[in-house]
Amino acid sequence: MRPLLLGLAAVLTLGFVGTAPAAPAPEPLDHYVIPGDRAFPVGLAYDPDTGRYYAGSAADGTLYRGHVDDRAAEVWSPDGADGRTVTAGMAMDGEGRLYVNGADTGVVRVYDPADGELLAELSGRDGGFVNEITIADDGSAFVTDSRLPVIYRITERRGQWTMKPWLELADSPIDWVDGEHNLNGILAVGHRHLLAMQSNTGQVWRIDRHTRKVTEVDLGGELLPSGDVMISDDGRRVYVTQGNLYAAGNREPRVAVVDFGRNLARAEITDSLVPPGGLLHPAQAALTGQGRLLVLNTQYNRYIQGLPPESLPFTISSIPVPDRGRQSGGA
Repeated sequence: MRPLLLGLAAVLTLGFVGTAPAAPAPEPLDHYVIPGDRAFPVGLAYDPDTGRYYAGSAADGTLYRGHVDDRAAEVWSPDGADGRTVTAGMAMDGEGRLYVNGADTGVVRVYDPADGELLAELSGRDGGFVNEITIADDGSAFVTDSRLPVIYRITERRGQWTMKPWLELADSPIDWVDGEHNLNGILAVGHRHLLAMQSNTGQVWRIDRHTRKVTEVDLGGELLPSGDVMISDDGRRVYVTQGNLYAAGNREPRVAVVDFGRNLARAEITDSLVPPGGLLHPAQAALTGQGRLLVLNTQYNRYIQGLPPESLPFTISSIPVPDRGRQSGGA
């Protein structure tokens, strides 16, 4: 009988081991820290394959890298590397390549994050401000120029990169105002459309990628003043950062949650996301795919006035994304 008893004991032991409770998952971090007292980070891109994020400075050409499990980011590529002197919008494409816009330098650089290799250096028109970028389903990238009425398209074929004007906006319905930030955030939706945010007016525009027709989105009488970046994982619920560069009165900086109709002709602002302690001129943002929205606290409004940052250190807020059936309230 002894072998049978030993066998039974082993089975019971394995059973207890197999049903031991799993260790609870660590709580997600609520913010990340960007080093430096003059970073003024404006660009942000997230790599879902590695959990790493990349940020870029508006004050110089420094690029930072961090991980969603670590509080502190680090300098990944210093100011001046590859001729970078300033950064703006950033994005990761489906091949894992990092796009870094160069603001008023008019230059877009593309990197391989694995080793930091510069894959391409592309230029827009003189006098422009290459600002934000989105990656379409065909792999091409669309870039806004906030100072010139043009949208660029970047393509790559067998290692050959091109950046060309794709849409001239001078004759479009967009009321372009010289000297102001006009088109800013841009978002590719599905196989057919782009959405573009006009910061200085708060209007959102739908652009047909086939016909290149530009149509204003009906926001039900509302606007999104100082709207910056547009982020979405499905093209229906879109997150729009609103800083305090153009916002009237005492409006609190926020992330507006905007629900779009099926054909993107109409949309409704359904929610506001503001973390405890608020946001400091939020700019670019990124969805992690883990129920979190990363939002840069750029303090860019201080930078353009030549003022020191309002708060140090510079941070990236990590905000839980509300469920579709629940609104979080807020501002």
